Formats: sequence, structure tokens, C-alpha cells
Amino acid sequence: MNGAVLAGILDVASADDVLRLAFEEAQQRGADLRVMATAPHAELTDTVDRWSAKYPDVPVSVVIRHVIDPAITLAAATRTCCLAVLARPTDTRATAVVRAVARRAGCPLVIA
Repeated sequence: MNGAVLAGILDVASADDVLRLAFEEAQQRGADLRVMATAPHAELTDTVDRWSAKYPDVPVSVVIRHVIDPAITLAAATRTCCLAVLARPTDTRATAVVRAVARRAGCPLVIA
């Protein structure tokens, strides 16, 4: 399947785990990496830049979506991707989002 690898960032604390796997997968697949976050965070920009330096051949774009429902936004984004990577949820809200994305994903989903 063609398309980018999607790295869905729900919490900046888990961004390293998600980005590590997403960059590896994007490099192996020769795909672009689309990082999607649901809120802007300066630390996220630094983290993406650090991983991007380790994988200079992987084209990266960062999209910040200010949304009411991150599950709908992330699930919709999976329709044009070859793989989606989300963090293992650590709270009730994240668990609900990951489950909703898993039910509606338009591509394979990996939990980092």
C-alpha cells in the first residue's frame, strides 16, 4: 500500500516511542512520515527534529490539529497512510482514543 507512515502524538511524553518506531518503518518502506499531534508543544518540535536528524532520508511533515475529537482526526488521517503508529495508552482518555482509532483505521495500526 502506498502512502505515508502516520505518527499520532497524543502526549508529548510518549513521542519518543512513537517516533522511534515510525521513523524506522518509514525508512524501511521508503515512505514519508506524517507526524500528527492534537496540540502544539515546543518540546514536540525539538523531539521531531532530533529524530529527523537520525533519519535524514525520511521526509517529515508535522501537522497540528486543534480538534474536538482526536480519534476522528487520526482515524481519518489513516485513510491515506500505509501504517499508523500510536503510543500505548497510559490513561482513560488515551485508551478511548486508541481503541476508537483501531476500530476505524484505514491502514494497519501499531502500538509503540
